[in-house]
This record gives sequence, structure tokens and C-alpha cells, in this order.
Amino acid sequence: MKRNNIIILLLALLSSSDLYAQLTFKTVKGTKANYSISIPSDYTLAKIIGGNIDIKYSNSEGASINTVVKNLPGEVSDNDIEQMNIQSDAEFVNQLESNGLENVTVIKRGMKIVNGINSCFAYYKDAELYYHTIMQFRKGKLILLTFTCEYSKKGLYMPIIFRVVNSLKT
Repeated sequence: MKRNNIIILLLALLSSSDLYAQLTFKTVKGTKANYSISIPSDYTLAKIIGGNIDIKYSNSEGASINTVVKNLPGEVSDNDIEQMNIQSDAEFVNQLESNGLENVTVIKRGMKIVNGINSCFAYYKDAELYYHTIMQFRKGKLILLTFTCEYSKKGLYMPIIFRVVNSLKT
């Protein structure tokens, strides 16, 4: 019985990795700041709503990749990104909910290095969606990359999410 379960698990892993191994990616460049990301080739340009959104692509299932770019005040340096992680999870949730999200649950927040750049990350969800965000301060700009998908499909999208997030280059 245990052997059958192991074989089924291995087959599932191999078949899902084969699916994503065949997925092709394209590089898109931001227009509001000097950066680029790699996204799946089947994602199409989506309607941009809001003055700070720079890039927005989505797939046929509604998963989306977008970037927001804002100018930082002159006194803020790239190293000040660590200040973004001082906020408590409760304050972070309150901020998101004051902007219209409901029933937000923080999965994980912290700091990490992405392509040599100190970055603030937040993984959170609401009743239906999973949000995977990476924020960087670069040359007077705040760059916020967000990958969003149905929470129930998060596991299927993780290989794509990590490829997109780790492709962020400034």
C-alpha cells in the first residue's frame, strides 16, 4: 500500500514538472522604471486600471502578474526597504483591508535577496485568491511585483511564481 502511494506521488510530481518544463517564457520591460521580468508566453496584456500600474498580464484562468511603480521621496534610499518589514502583520492586514481586500490572512512576510537586491516579500490570501508580492526600492523608485491566482491552485502555480519573481531584474 505504501509503495503504491509513493509511486503515485512520484508520477504526479514527474507529470507536473514535465508540464512546466515545456512552458516558454518571454521577457517584458517596465516603462516607468528600468526593470524586466520573465512571464509565461501564454499570458496576455491585460487592461491597466490605475496610474501606478506599469505591467499587467493575465492568463485564461485569471492568474495575473502586475507591477506597480511609484516614485520614492528624495530622502528615501534603496536601503530603507527594510523599514517596510517593521509593520506588524495586523497593521499590514489593516492596510490591505482599508484598500478594499476582505478577510486577509498573512501566510508569510519578511526580507530576501532577489537577484542581488534586498527585497521585502509578503505572501497572503483572501477568501479566494493567493497573492505573492516582492517589493524593491531601486534608484528612487518603489517596484512592487505581484502574482495573483486562485488560492486553490496555488500549488500548481508555484513553479511559475518562483520563476517570475526570481526573474525580476533592475
